[in-house]
Amino acid sequence: MQRHCTIEQKDSGIFLANEKKTKVVTLITLVTMFLEISVGYWSGSMALLADGWHMASHSLALFLSLIVYYLYRHPKFRSAFTFGGGKILSLGGYTSSLFLIFIAFSMVYESVHHLMNPEREIRYDEALLVSTIGLVVNLVCALILHNKEEHGHAHAHCSHPKNKLSPHGHGHSHSHSHAHGHHHPGAAHDHNHESAYVHILTDALTSVLAIVALLLGKWQGWDWLDPVVGIVGGLVVFKWSLGLIRQSGMDLLDAHDGSIDREKLVRKLETDGSKVMDIHLWRLAPGKIGCELIIKSNSNQQSADYRDVIHRDFDIQHLIIEVV
Repeated sequence: MQRHCTIEQKDSGIFLANEKKTKVVTLITLVTMFLEISVGYWSGSMALLADGWHMASHSLALFLSLIVYYLYRHPKFRSAFTFGGGKILSLGGYTSSLFLIFIAFSMVYESVHHLMNPEREIRYDEALLVSTIGLVVNLVCALILHNKEEHGHAHAHCSHPKNKLSPHGHGHSHSHSHAHGHHHPGAAHDHNHESAYVHILTDALTSVLAIVALLLGKWQGWDWLDPVVGIVGGLVVFKWSLGLIRQSGMDLLDAHDGSIDREKLVRKLETDGSKVMDIHLWRLAPGKIGCELIIKSNSNQQSADYRDVIHRDFDIQHLIIEVV
């Protein structure tokens, strides 16, 4: 009997370390976010306010990452789902992105209103102080999350019994695999952690824009630049939200995964004259790809042989092959 194996079996040490880092960064980000938004309203700086709301979007993303880590550590949750419940990250991202779109529109609306009706004087010194603190916090958080090396580690293996073929040579193979080495992007690679790291770097860029706008406003008297940067910040949040909606929505709807070269995979399997009759590639969870194939064999190849061909060149964790 084949021993049960799930796509969640991996080096848990990496996940535990990244979870601890994410907890620290989330706490720091939340404190800074509240400070920036509060001072942004008080000082009248739309650029600082935009930076605060942009940081809020990343705080939400970090919080979702913590939820994913928490659920991944509980076998009871994973066992309730066919493929381990990894799509909870996509669901959370899709939901949060809808909320962030409203935030983006609010940021743009307030900035436009401030641009057309400059009723309040901007407190540049206070806004500059807080925005600089925000930039420093972002850089510190990026340093905390940064991994110098993220090499592949040994993963748990599943035993794959020999396929029982019918008298006509029909076979079926169902396997889960975890690639080794340093060249496979899916090997012990925490995409959840990588996403949080990118969010922090993007937020640091927004902080730089806010500081530039405040400095030019103070030195050159360009009060109009602050709300303009606020509009730009709102558009950045809006664009990020649309990208997240598209990506998470495609994952939730089991869209064809583009990280695997479908044509190259088919060519590899058809080298001996076999014919790929049907193929499905989709994302099971962050960094986890599923594949189902129906192959018309033109030789004595068995499903296990085709599986070996695929695993040599493609990082696929859930693989089902039917030979007809």
